Amino acid sequence: MNDYITVFDLAQAGYRQWPYAAFGLIFVGIGVVLVRYRRRLPRGPKWFPDVFPYGFLGYSVLWTAIAFATTYAQYHHLRRVMSEGRAAIVEGPVENFVPMPYTGHGARESFTVGGARFQYSDYHITAGFNNTSSHGGPVRAGRLVRIAHVGGDIVRLEVHR
Repeated sequence: MNDYITVFDLAQAGYRQWPYAAFGLIFVGIGVVLVRYRRRLPRGPKWFPDVFPYGFLGYSVLWTAIAFATTYAQYHHLRRVMSEGRAAIVEGPVENFVPMPYTGHGARESFTVGGARFQYSDYHITAGFNNTSSHGGPVRAGRLVRIAHVGGDIVRLEVHR
């Protein structure tokens, strides 16, 4: 009988970082408009309408592509390791639990299970589990958990009923 319930599974969650990369598309759109209407830009140096719109568009495309490539690469790597059965598994009570404050943009929630240390934040872009207890996450001091992880990234989290 399984006394654990799965609260996070990377395989079921899918690629969740797309809003971060898609945010850059707003600036790509602005760049396209700037290029299209570059002759109507406010007066300035003569070169301004020929350089700024293309520079803005180029930077926006580059940022968006890098944001997507890096976040998707992390997701793909974790998913592959998980599907190949190479994720490490630890089980036991949550110890050394340090919750993240509700407004803790700079802080991370951390804890250990079976000697493995984990830390994460709602404000850190990651493919792994990152739902802190201050924002409704399930991890609590002393709670029995089963964690599949790749390094410090939690790819599956199960909590005892």
